[in-house]
Amino acid sequence: MKPPQTLAHSTLDTLPINIAVLDESGTILFTNRAWREFAGVDRGEMQGVNYFETSDVEADEYAGRAVEGIKAVIDGERDLFTLEYPCHSPEEKQWFLMRVAPLPEEEAGSVVVAHIDITQRKLAELAAERRSEQLQAERSNLRHLVDRLDGLVTAVMADVLTADSRAAIQQLVVDRLATVDSYRFAWIATFDLRDETLRPAALSAERDVDAAIALDDDDPVALAARTEDIQAATDAGPIHDEMCGTPVDAVAAVPLVAGESLYGVLTVYADDPDVFDERERAVLGAVGQAISAAINARETSRLLTADNLTELELQTRDTDVFFVALARELGCRMTYGGSVADGEETAMFFLVETDDPSAVCAAAADHQQVSAVTHVSTAEDCSLFEFTVETAPLVSLLADRGAETRDIVVTPDNATATVTLPAATETRAVVEHVRRRYPDVELLSVRERDEPPMTRQAFLATLEDRLTNRQLTALRKGYLGGFFDWPRDVSGEELAESMDICPSTFHQHLRAGERKLLEAVFETW
Repeated sequence: MKPPQTLAHSTLDTLPINIAVLDESGTILFTNRAWREFAGVDRGEMQGVNYFETSDVEADEYAGRAVEGIKAVIDGERDLFTLEYPCHSPEEKQWFLMRVAPLPEEEAGSVVVAHIDITQRKLAELAAERRSEQLQAERSNLRHLVDRLDGLVTAVMADVLTADSRAAIQQLVVDRLATVDSYRFAWIATFDLRDETLRPAALSAERDVDAAIALDDDDPVALAARTEDIQAATDAGPIHDEMCGTPVDAVAAVPLVAGESLYGVLTVYADDPDVFDERERAVLGAVGQAISAAINARETSRLLTADNLTELELQTRDTDVFFVALARELGCRMTYGGSVADGEETAMFFLVETDDPSAVCAAAADHQQVSAVTHVSTAEDCSLFEFTVETAPLVSLLADRGAETRDIVVTPDNATATVTLPAATETRAVVEHVRRRYPDVELLSVRERDEPPMTRQAFLATLEDRLTNRQLTALRKGYLGGFFDWPRDVSGEELAESMDICPSTFHQHLRAGERKLLEAVFETW
């Protein structure tokens, strides 16, 4: 029987909930607009259809539970039945809540079946469940990480505290890491400034491998040194297969950095290609920091109790450096005699092996770095020249990093500078600072030298504090020019003329400088 279009039916058509009214046999008496739109049928098309017969209770467990629940309400066994169920399509996932309630006896029909869309609520619940699972997993991972950190870092620190040298620290660490179940082999590379390579300094097992990894390679070890960040890879290359002894499944490279110093790169190999995840890298990062701190403390302690310097030999062929250009153009040898800063300019002194001083002056005058040149004196086949420059090439760059230029020997092929710096100074930083201005600079050697309690550099600094620029220039010109030789190679008048002062003023500067020099010598030693 078709129900009349009552106000109630019109009201139900406005609701966004799918509603149907069934009789006691399960036949559909009425559906609202939302039900029809969801089912894709016209008005009245569903009326007379038995709801139970359209449900495939054998194939769909939710359909079976729904039919049982509706019948229970119809039979008066339940006052209310609810069921949450999925109703997914290829395009989207949806969930509904079925709610079945009886109608009053005087109403036409037996039960009202409502299907309410609960997709948004369900998605929020599922997201909350996933987040809860993630948090539990993260808490578990964190506990595991803390245990790993506490155990491994504590063990490493216990090892390094017993070591009496940097080499011992490195060896104890790689030996310790090799005992970790998930690791196969470990080694530490240190940086060789002479050819800019990373070479083994400590290995957890003997290997007959001449490993040298260039700093500019794409290798994980080189990348770790350049970026100072941990690097992990699964295809590291043949050199790592040789280091490990078998093909490498996973490698992690950990830079050992403390302050501005790179003490090397710790490299670890593993069998599991997935072992070096974010958590494992955090563990290795903590181990790397512990190693770096221990090495830094050991090196600092050593430097504080030792009177020594680091001596470098640097070589350049760059003709932007005026003395390299002069030696090449003139085919002569030049020897550096020191520098004196005077205001915004610096005087650099060179002994030049030439029989034509005028040619040296002419060539120097054409070089952009030289603002003035003076031929001070000549002795046999060697002449002293004063070159005035805005900043002393190489020398000023080295001084910026606390390095002292002891000597520069210039030939037509190149210039070789001997440089000293405090042992606490990071050698790599000094060399890289020079290379930023002169990229072709080569590091020929690195040596450690013992120094007396008062270093030469400290003595010169003390002396230069006492001397005026004019006094220092007079002494330097007199010494390099042969004024103190016998017989003299140059007269006081000639030296005074080279300084553009009268002879009496020159001798006044010279005598005052000599007195201060002797005072410094006898007061110090």
